[in-house]
Amino acid sequence: MFLRQPERHERNTVLERFEEAEREAFERIRCPLCEWRPSPSSTWACYAEGTPEPPFQWCGTSWNTFATRGRCPGCQHQWRWTSCLSCSGWSLHEDWYECE
Repeated sequence: MFLRQPERHERNTVLERFEEAEREAFERIRCPLCEWRPSPSSTWACYAEGTPEPPFQWCGTSWNTFATRGRCPGCQHQWRWTSCLSCSGWSLHEDWYECE
Protein backbone atom coordinates (compact mmCIF):
# COMPACT_ATOMS: atom_id res chain seq x y z
CA MET A 1 0.00 0.00 0.00
CA PHE A 2 1.28 3.45 -0.90
CA LEU A 3 0.54 6.38 1.39
CA ARG A 4 0.55 9.77 -0.25
CA GLN A 5 2.69 12.37 1.48
CA PRO A 6 0.77 15.60 2.14
CA GLU A 7 1.73 18.56 0.02
CA ARG A 8 3.67 21.36 1.73
CA HIS A 9 0.63 23.69 1.79
CA GLU A 10 -1.49 20.89 3.32
CA ARG A 11 1.08 20.37 6.10
CA ASN A 12 1.21 24.13 6.77
CA THR A 13 -2.59 24.33 6.94
CA VAL A 14 -2.77 21.46 9.45
CA LEU A 15 -0.01 23.05 11.56
CA GLU A 16 -1.73 26.45 11.44
CA ARG A 17 -5.02 24.88 12.59
CA PHE A 18 -3.25 23.09 15.44
CA GLU A 19 -1.47 26.28 16.55
CA GLU A 20 -4.73 28.24 16.41
CA ALA A 21 -6.54 25.61 18.49
CA GLU A 22 -3.69 25.66 21.02
CA ARG A 23 -3.86 29.47 21.30
CA GLU A 24 -7.65 29.34 21.75
CA ALA A 25 -7.32 26.72 24.48
CA PHE A 26 -4.82 28.91 26.34
CA GLU A 27 -7.18 31.89 26.16
CA ARG A 28 -9.39 30.05 28.67
CA ILE A 29 -6.59 29.69 31.27
CA ARG A 30 -5.82 32.44 33.79
CA CYS A 31 -4.36 32.87 37.27
CA PRO A 32 -7.21 32.93 39.80
CA LEU A 33 -5.29 35.50 41.86
CA CYS A 34 -4.10 38.11 39.32
CA GLU A 35 -5.75 36.94 36.07
CA TRP A 36 -2.41 36.61 34.23
CA ARG A 37 -2.72 34.31 31.21
CA PRO A 38 0.07 31.89 30.30
CA SER A 39 1.05 31.29 26.69
CA PRO A 40 1.91 27.96 25.09
CA SER A 41 5.60 28.88 25.54
CA SER A 42 5.32 29.46 29.34
CA THR A 43 7.16 26.81 31.37
CA TRP A 44 7.14 25.44 34.91
CA ALA A 45 9.51 22.97 36.59
CA CYS A 46 8.80 19.81 38.54
CA TYR A 47 10.40 21.04 41.75
CA ALA A 48 8.33 20.74 44.92
CA GLU A 49 10.44 22.26 47.70
CA GLY A 50 8.67 25.23 49.30
CA THR A 51 5.34 24.55 47.60
CA PRO A 52 1.89 23.66 48.98
CA GLU A 53 2.14 20.39 47.00
CA PRO A 54 2.20 17.28 49.23
CA PRO A 55 5.72 15.76 49.43
CA PHE A 56 6.79 13.57 46.50
CA GLN A 57 9.97 12.66 44.61
CA TRP A 58 10.14 15.49 42.05
CA CYS A 59 12.21 15.14 38.87
CA GLY A 60 13.14 18.67 37.66
CA THR A 61 11.45 18.38 34.24
CA SER A 62 10.56 21.72 32.62
CA TRP A 63 7.31 21.92 30.58
CA ASN A 64 4.09 23.84 30.14
CA THR A 65 1.86 22.54 32.92
CA PHE A 66 -1.31 23.47 31.04
CA ALA A 67 -0.33 21.38 28.02
CA THR A 68 -0.72 18.28 30.24
CA ARG A 69 -3.37 19.56 32.66
CA GLY A 70 -0.79 19.52 35.45
CA ARG A 71 0.79 16.09 34.89
CA CYS A 72 4.59 16.10 34.78
CA PRO A 73 5.79 14.33 31.62
CA GLY A 74 9.01 13.33 33.40
CA CYS A 75 7.78 11.55 36.53
CA GLN A 76 4.00 11.49 35.87
CA HIS A 77 3.24 13.34 39.11
CA GLN A 78 -0.17 15.02 38.93
CA TRP A 79 0.35 18.51 40.29
CA ARG A 80 -2.52 19.73 42.44
CA TRP A 81 -1.12 23.26 42.83
CA THR A 82 0.29 25.65 40.22
CA SER A 83 2.27 28.82 40.82
CA CYS A 84 1.68 31.96 38.79
CA LEU A 85 4.69 33.11 36.79
CA SER A 86 3.47 36.70 37.17
CA CYS A 87 2.34 37.14 40.81
CA SER A 88 4.12 34.06 42.29
CA GLY A 89 0.94 33.01 44.11
CA TRP A 90 -0.17 29.37 44.35
CA SER A 91 -3.64 28.18 43.33
CA LEU A 92 -5.24 24.82 42.78
CA HIS A 93 -4.43 23.80 39.21
CA GLU A 94 -8.08 23.20 38.28
CA ASP A 95 -8.98 26.75 39.40
CA TRP A 96 -6.90 28.14 36.50
CA TYR A 97 -9.39 26.89 33.91
CA GLU A 98 -12.30 29.15 33.08
CA CYS A 99 -15.65 27.35 32.93
CA GLU A 100 -15.44 24.80 30.16
